[in-house]
Amino acid sequence: MGLDGTTGRPGMAMRWNGSARGERGASAVEFALVVLPLLVLVFGILQFSFYFWAWQSAGNAARSAARVGAVDPCDTAAIRTAATHALDGTPTDSTPTVAVTTASPVEVGDDLTVSISFETVDLGFFPFFDPTIDTSVSSRIENLPAGGC
Repeated sequence: MGLDGTTGRPGMAMRWNGSARGERGASAVEFALVVLPLLVLVFGILQFSFYFWAWQSAGNAARSAARVGAVDPCDTAAIRTAATHALDGTPTDSTPTVAVTTASPVEVGDDLTVSISFETVDLGFFPFFDPTIDTSVSSRIENLPAGGC
């Protein structure tokens, strides 16, 4: 067979076109079969990215609030405010819940625990995905006000 798609004999030229009549629409079907898993992958990456962003933000907010609490464990309002300010801009579907736990009576060297819980953005593509973020951080109390708590 020659390079020009002919057999080499006069009058016996063969046509080489890539699509036969029985394969019409095959590329559309193949595209549909490839694009569906690709879209699931892309939206899965987006969903996990939102979850990871919220999880990181919650951990940072809990650590920030625990640092505030280590210096002044008596002012739980300031600890909660530090946590909620650190969560500003975090993708949430609910209001974050901030809990502060200390020993009673509070003494220097005791543990102070800050727990944060909220629901992150759920894109709705994966019904088995739990969008709830729960994190807690403990810190040692370093200072007490003169009168105690």
